[in-house]
Amino acid sequence: MRVTESQTFGILANNLQRARARALEFQQQVSTGKLVRQPSDDPSAFNHIALDKASIASIQQRLRNITFGQTRLDLSDKVLSSATDSLSRVQELAVRFRSDTNGLPERVIGATEVRQLFAQIQQSANTELNGQPIFTGTSTHGRTTGLAITPPLTLTNGSNDSLIVTVDGVTSGTVDLTSGTEAFTGAELAARVQARINADTALTNAGKRVSVTFDTDHLVIASDLHGANSSVTITGGLGRTALGLAGGSATTGEAPFALTATTSPSSSNTGGVIASQGRVVDDNLATLDDYMIRFTSATAYDVLDVTVPVNTTRSSSNTGGAAILDAGVVGPKQLTLHNYQIQFTSSTQYSVLDTTAGTTVSSGNAYVSGTPITFDGLRVVMTNGQQGGPQTGDTFSVSLSPRTVLANQTYATGGQISFEGISLSLSNGTGAPASGDVFAIVSGLQYQGDSGVHSIEVGANQTVPTNVSGNRAFTSSTVDIFATVKQLVGSLRGNYREGISQAPGRLNQGLSQIGAVQGEIGAVSNRLTTSSGQLEEAKGFFSETLSKIEDVDLAKAISDLTLQQYAIEAASRTLVKVFESSLLNYL
Repeated sequence: MRVTESQTFGILANNLQRARARALEFQQQVSTGKLVRQPSDDPSAFNHIALDKASIASIQQRLRNITFGQTRLDLSDKVLSSATDSLSRVQELAVRFRSDTNGLPERVIGATEVRQLFAQIQQSANTELNGQPIFTGTSTHGRTTGLAITPPLTLTNGSNDSLIVTVDGVTSGTVDLTSGTEAFTGAELAARVQARINADTALTNAGKRVSVTFDTDHLVIASDLHGANSSVTITGGLGRTALGLAGGSATTGEAPFALTATTSPSSSNTGGVIASQGRVVDDNLATLDDYMIRFTSATAYDVLDVTVPVNTTRSSSNTGGAAILDAGVVGPKQLTLHNYQIQFTSSTQYSVLDTTAGTTVSSGNAYVSGTPITFDGLRVVMTNGQQGGPQTGDTFSVSLSPRTVLANQTYATGGQISFEGISLSLSNGTGAPASGDVFAIVSGLQYQGDSGVHSIEVGANQTVPTNVSGNRAFTSSTVDIFATVKQLVGSLRGNYREGISQAPGRLNQGLSQIGAVQGEIGAVSNRLTTSSGQLEEAKGFFSETLSKIEDVDLAKAISDLTLQQYAIEAASRTLVKVFESSLLNYL
């Protein structure tokens, strides 16, 4: 068979091209360090590489999850430790000031420090990480919290069955709760109120919804919106009083732990004024004191601070040896601001008289030395002295001298009343106010997050919670730390020894409560540390396997590249020689 010069030249040129392609492949292996870069390099190996890379990517994401979760847990632990330090200082002050070596001036000074410690604990409880409160669950909702009511509650159409609600700044129409007469349990009432509010056209068109629950003895209406713009207020309707919503407190969803001001009318009011929900509009001005609005006429009122000592006086004509050992305010909502007299009808019985109203509060009460006497929000403790017990006809006067915050204010229906960081309004309901009507404003703090869980994935079908619901640490049903500290502030300012004495034990329970939550955080943190180590080991295994399949033997690749370059050079020289001796070259 004849081999032409063209065939010879073509074969040599093809060999040179293949050599150059091979050299390029080795050069890419050397520059990238990868033996398999695309499916055509090795389909089977490429499939293994893809699976290993997916496994490594999943592990890296889980490690990032753990890093974030560990950060959240570490911050939670530090915050709880800070709260523990503050609470320990509160306990120390409670132990110090329960001693009778301290009088009212010293206790008032102590109350100032305890109030600041309250603010520190609240700040700790509202700590955020990346703009998200760490103790809020998954969201924080503004709400209206109503006053206590007693189910079953009967609602009658056109009588006490309507509400007007403002949700996130949007006001509903008149919300009718029944078309007839119905009796509701607490849960049934909450479900009905929620359904009817959420069916309101004005709210629905604006995309506003609420969630309603019955919490122990009162309704809570919360906006479904999360954050600072989340709010609910009751602004009208015939059912406000029956539903416990003629008063109460309102908050926004700005923080999981919010100061509150709960307004409520006295049961003895004879006028027709209705109170709005109270709001704390400036935490820095809020004192944690309790207040009362007292109408001095149908057109004027005073605002009074009732977190003060209870005045007690033993009549100079008493013949018995009994004396008042202690007295304090224990129910600010029940205060009347009237003057009272404890009158002994015998050495073993007494009556309590309201000398302002000229009425008998209670009679035929059995006297026991050291046993508290409680009436209209006040508690008095009497004890026998060296001269023995009380005698028939002995009397003791009891009164309150509140601090005047605002004096002789002109009443205008619907007008805003603001003082010491608190805001509310009073408006005519069934009528105008009457002289002597009073409205209590009781300060407090409530948790308005939820029990949602922030979980991270640490393995296939394995998740770990990385947050603790704030109510478990600070406001559980066992110990409400904020309520305990607030009560101590009031007892110190009111020079109420029994209230101060009760605080250390409750505070110790609060410390144990926080400690238990810290223990849970530590356990979860240890689990994440272990999971992180296991994931790092798995990542190392897959990385090693991937390297064996994907990575090139660099020394061999360089050697192959060098040989291939020699082959290219030899092929090029051969091609030149063939060309020089070919007929084509002579032509």
